[in-house]
Amino acid sequence: MGSVAPRAHVVVVPFPAQGHVAPLMQLARLLHARGAHVTFVHTQFNYRRLLRAKGEAAVRLSAPGFRVEVIDDGLSLSVPQHDVSTLVDSVRRNCLDPFRALLKRLADEEEEGVPPVTCVVADVVMTFAPAAARETGIPEAQFFTASACGLLGYFEYDELLKRGLVPFNDASCLTNGYLDTPLEWVPGMGHMRLKDMPAFCRTTDPDDVMVAVTLEQMKSAVGSKAIILNTFYELEKDVVDALAAFFPPVYTVGPLAEVIASSAPADNADLGAIDISIWQEDRQCLAWLDGKADKSVVYVNFGSVAVMTASQTREFALGLASCGFPFLWVKRPDVVDGEEAALPEAFLDEVARGGGLVVSWCPQAAVLNHAAVGLFVTHCGWNSLLEATVAGLPVLGWPVFAEQTTNCRQVCECWRNGVELPEEVESRAVVGLVKEMMAGDLGKGKRAKAAEWKAAAEGATMKGGSSWRSIERLVDVVLQVWSK
Repeated sequence: MGSVAPRAHVVVVPFPAQGHVAPLMQLARLLHARGAHVTFVHTQFNYRRLLRAKGEAAVRLSAPGFRVEVIDDGLSLSVPQHDVSTLVDSVRRNCLDPFRALLKRLADEEEEGVPPVTCVVADVVMTFAPAAARETGIPEAQFFTASACGLLGYFEYDELLKRGLVPFNDASCLTNGYLDTPLEWVPGMGHMRLKDMPAFCRTTDPDDVMVAVTLEQMKSAVGSKAIILNTFYELEKDVVDALAAFFPPVYTVGPLAEVIASSAPADNADLGAIDISIWQEDRQCLAWLDGKADKSVVYVNFGSVAVMTASQTREFALGLASCGFPFLWVKRPDVVDGEEAALPEAFLDEVARGGGLVVSWCPQAAVLNHAAVGLFVTHCGWNSLLEATVAGLPVLGWPVFAEQTTNCRQVCECWRNGVELPEEVESRAVVGLVKEMMAGDLGKGKRAKAAEWKAAAEGATMKGGSSWRSIERLVDVVLQVWSK
């Protein structure tokens, strides 16, 4: 008889934010369903927030061959979730030794029947994890949880520095038209302007932490054995092709939520119950939507991390109250940075009359796929845009930070399934664009493009589709080739 290959053991390491944990959990479930032993690694910052919100039973639920581990990151719960630079800098400085210790402990458990670690799949942000893997000779792949265009945007930070475009001379560059500088030299995205690059580059500090860590992350990613993207090839073809000139093999495996759904019979149902959200979903909003006409509701959600000012909150509220369409607004308790905004009376009156509903969180995928929803007003976070694409919904973008600006530019210039609100949001612009997108010719064209991308996403995740084929190749490498 031939020898039997040992079972693959994949250690998965997400950045401690919901938008990163969710797709990496989806990938972990997929690999587990294909036979891998999986160790999923939280850092204390996110894990303690999950415990406080949902309890250990929901957070640490496991199944045979799937375990949850936690490493220290040196962060206090007093750090706001939206303080990304502090989160990134802290895991960069504090997590290497705890992760090394975890890998050693896992190796010591081999005698107890735990398979030896054969692969580390790390969030690109978590550079300590591939560093530790390389030290011990463990193959590693890196998962960029945002878009391909976002990855290319970050990769070009080095070129922005070389060309003297970053750091900015002074704060006036934010308002004097400098951000409109064209960047025709960006491969695969010649329509980019400086304002469309991931927004962490908008700094006057030559020692800016986010620029420095981005350069580190890109250097680490280029040296990886594989890059995994939660996108599908047809959506970002030009950018994925451009990435191939600089990065190791790129696997486009998304939208992962759709892949999970299509492979549900092979997935472990227990793992589907693991709760990775620190917010309590208000499912009553689905019943509220049931009472609305098809494509009549404006859905508004700016994600799990982005924040806005009290003034911006009031402008959005006044615009929604005056747009003439029922609206569902997900307004997190911490979405307003600083003092909570007092909502305008006109907005509260509209809510009271039944024209609107405000909730703190919701089951977004179910909402986007509800027949009553006709438009998605979004921060252009990648998970949200993917879910909108799968639902076939047009979007009205208002990017806040990070690569959301890059995603929004692609929405408007390449995918053409949405438009952008002015950065300095004002209620009249909200009213005008919502009306145009819901009932005008502009919206008609964007809905047609959204329907095309929905069909493309479905085709990519079907057997034989581009993402299906990419997943097959990835699984073969991670679970077969690297485990020998």
